Amino acid sequence: MATNSHVRLAHPSQNDGVQMLRRGYNFTDGSNELGRLDAGLFFVAFVRDPEVQYIPMQTRMSAQDGLMEYLQHTGSALFAVPPGAAQDEWVGQGLFA
Repeated sequence: MATNSHVRLAHPSQNDGVQMLRRGYNFTDGSNELGRLDAGLFFVAFVRDPEVQYIPMQTRMSAQDGLMEYLQHTGSALFAVPPGAAQDEWVGQGLFA
C-alpha cells in the first residue's frame, strides 16, 4: 500500500491507535453557474475528544494524503452531541455538571 494512501493514513496504526466512528455521505446538487456538476462528500466523524482523535489525523492527511490533489475543502463544523437523558435528568446534563 502506498505510504500516502488515504486508507493507510487514516488507519489507527498510523494515528497512535486512535479510532473514530466515521461515515461519508455523497451528494449531488445539480450544476453550478459554470455548468459543472455540483457534487461532493459530507464527511461525519464521531469522537470524544477532537484534539486527540480528529485534528492530528486530519492535519497529517491534509499534508500527506495522495487524494488531496483531487479534493477541495469547502467548510467544517464541530458540534457537541449530548448523550441520552436518564430518568430524572435533562438532555446534556452530563456536559454541564
